[in-house]
Formats: sequence, structure tokens, C-alpha cells
Amino acid sequence: MAWKAAAAPTVRQQRGRWVVRVDGIDTATGKRRPKQLGTYPTRRAANQAAAAAQAEGITALTDRSTLAWLVDRGVASRNAVGPKAREQHAWAATHIKAGLGGLRLDALDRDDVARWLDDLAKGGKLSRRSVQLCRTILRAVLTDAVDEGLLRRSPAARVGMPRHVVKPDREREVDAWDEQQVRVFLGASSQHRWGAPFRLAVLYGPRRSELLGLKWDDIDFNAATVRIDEAIVEVKGGLVWTPGKTKRSRRTIPVDAVTLRLLEAHRRKQLAERLFCGPAWADLDLVVCTRTGTAVHPRNFNKTLAILARDAGLPHLTSHGLRHTAATHMTRRATDLGQLRAAAEILGHSPDMLMKIYAHALPDSVRSIADRIGKTHVGEGSETG
Repeated sequence: MAWKAAAAPTVRQQRGRWVVRVDGIDTATGKRRPKQLGTYPTRRAANQAAAAAQAEGITALTDRSTLAWLVDRGVASRNAVGPKAREQHAWAATHIKAGLGGLRLDALDRDDVARWLDDLAKGGKLSRRSVQLCRTILRAVLTDAVDEGLLRRSPAARVGMPRHVVKPDREREVDAWDEQQVRVFLGASSQHRWGAPFRLAVLYGPRRSELLGLKWDDIDFNAATVRIDEAIVEVKGGLVWTPGKTKRSRRTIPVDAVTLRLLEAHRRKQLAERLFCGPAWADLDLVVCTRTGTAVHPRNFNKTLAILARDAGLPHLTSHGLRHTAATHMTRRATDLGQLRAAAEILGHSPDMLMKIYAHALPDSVRSIADRIGKTHVGEGSETG
């Protein structure tokens, strides 16, 4: 059993003798487990034994000396991330504290971290992605501790992911619809009250949070543009408004004439719903809203998308799949670097990130460039019989 002290030795009387005990933690299970160091006939002898044990390396534990303290402080200090990311970090912190939180910072070593990760992988409750998140947060807070001089080196720096994780990752859905499937979806969703926003999603790829946070004053019907600078995300406390994920994600995109016309029709229908609803209408100016004007819950948006796809005979696709579909087709149709940059701007990506994520869609455009190079130099340097 791998055991480490989590407190200073204590002396107590038990059945006429004096017992020296120390609270500790079983690093294999993460559970607290006291350890008896010995029994003595007198209190003086027990105190001497406790002092000797402390001199050998068992030191008093304070809140600031535990990994739990470091993790709580590290998660609380990450203010630059959005509310959804903060929620994920707090979730990972609970798993870190459950397995390693009782250990002193100066006692934590690489083997402790490796055993903890192996236990998470073998436990069957967390997928590889979840274990990876826990590992990432632990490494981040330990790296901060090194930068602050609290640790000489990070015990997690060279600990890799377990090779096998019992719980499989969620089965991936279809990554993207092809062009024919997109046409089917556009036809199937055209009669839905969110038909125009669905078109915007599958052709231009805004994130679900961005689409649900889109307001009518973000749409310039004269310039045929849509400004994206806010988002609605779901956290435990409900729905939260956030600014764009990054500076690049706050953007203004052009839209085609058909999409613009459908958005205008969508607005007229929404105004009729507002008149019918009367004083009960929530005046939030949202493009995608409920029949009373309130914000749409992300899960309800996903359910509606799933029903539309199912009824149209299409493969199931998540809301992120709509964005992936738009990005894939934009990348595939690009014929030069300028068009790839334009696609990246529409999606709120950097060009490098776009090419990294959607590399699978690049061969068509790359092949078209190669073909044109060949046609331009036909006969030059060709072999002769």
C-alpha cells in the first residue's frame, strides 16, 4: 500500500497506554487512512516518539501546504477564461482533490500522479477526454507553483496519459454533411420558425453559443453583414451572456442575398409572434428565441436540430457539426490562400488553425492548384521518346 503522512503525529491515551498516530492518505485509493506508529507506557515516552517521527519528515500540515489548497487557488485565479471553461476546471478540481488533495506539496511525487491517473483510467467513470482534462488542470496549477517558487519542479511534468482508459469516449457522430445533405436540410428546415438561423448556421458556421446570442441589431440589412460579438452559454446557474471567446471570434461576416432575405422574413414572423404574445413577450432582441421572446436553451436547440435531421432522413449531427459542415465546405471550395483566409475570418479562426483542423478538406483545393500549374507549363521539360 502506498501511504503518505497528511498531518503531524498525535499522542492520545488508549486503554491505559499512550498511542502515537498520524493521519495519512492511501495514494492508491485517495482515501484518508490513519497509521499507528507505536504504543508506550508513559505519555513522556509517547511524546518523545512523536517528536522523533516528526524530525524524520512528518511535519505539521496546514491548509496552504496541501495540493487541495493549491488546486482551489489555481482554479479560482483563472479569470481570463469563460464561465463554461471555469465550470469544467472546477469539475476537474473535484477529481484532483478526491485523489491527491490531502497530500502535502513537498511530499507529492511523480509516482503519486501516475497512480492517480491510472486509477481514473481504470475506474470506468471517466472517458479519455475527461482524464486528459484532469491531467491538464493538475499540470497547470503545479506549473504555476513552480513559477512562484512553491515547488522546485512539477511532479506532473513528465507523467503521460495512461495507455488504456476503460470508459470509451462518446461515439462520434457524422462529422459533416455533404453538399446533397446540406440541400436536404435547408429544404427541411425552411418551414421551421428558426429556418433562417439554421441556414446561417449550416452555411456560415457560427458557434451555437454565438447563434443563440445573436441580436437583431447585430444584423445590418443594408450592408448585408452579421456582427458576432456575444454568446449565450449554459452553466450550472443557468444561461450566461459572454463576450466572444477570443478577439478573433468577435467578427463581422458578409451574408448572401438569399440568407439576408430569409432573415428579413424571419424578423417579420417574429414581430407577429410578439404582437400575439403581448406584454408577456421578453424584449431581448434575440434572433433565435422562444415563442415568448426568451433565450433558447442550448439543449432545446440541439433537440430541435436532431428532430429536423431525423425527419429529413439525415444522419444525426450536433450543433457543432453544423459549424464543421460549413467550415469543411468553405475550405474545400477555396482555390487560393486568400479564400482560405476569408473562410477563417468568417469562422473566427486563424488561417493556421483552419488549415490544421480542416486539413482533410484541403486536397481538393491543393489539387486544383497543381492542375493549373501543370496546364500552365504543358510541354516544358517533358520526356521525348
